[in-house]
Amino acid sequence: MLKTRLRIVTAMFCAVFSTFSSYAEWGRWQTIGDGFVKVRFNQVNNATCTWRIRNNGKTTLTRFDFSYTYLPADNLTSQKTDKDVLPYPLKRGEEVGGPAVFSAYTHRCPATLDVLKLERDTP
Repeated sequence: MLKTRLRIVTAMFCAVFSTFSSYAEWGRWQTIGDGFVKVRFNQVNNATCTWRIRNNGKTTLTRFDFSYTYLPADNLTSQKTDKDVLPYPLKRGEEVGGPAVFSAYTHRCPATLDVLKLERDTP
C-alpha cells in the first residue's frame, strides 16, 4: 500500500514538474532557521516561483513552519504573505520541494523564507 502511494505521488510530481519549462536555474542554497536548514529558489516561468528545503542538521527536522512574502503576478502593487509547512519530517541530508510541493504565483521569487516554528528530534 505504501509503495503504491509513493508511486502515485512520484508520478503526480513528474507530471506537474514536466509541465513547467525551466525559466532559470536553481539559486544558491541559503541558510535559514537554526543554521542547518537550507532553502533555494527557482523562477519556473514568468508567474511561478518554487523552492526546495534541505535539512543539513544532525537530527531529523520534525516541524518547519514558515512564511514568505511576494508580489502576486496579477497585482504588483501590494505584497502578499502566505504561510506553509514542511509536508513531512526530513532526515539529515534530505530535501523536499519543487512546484508540486511549494510555489507562489509571482514574477519574482521571495528573497527568503521567514521561520515561524522549527522543531528537531533530540539526539
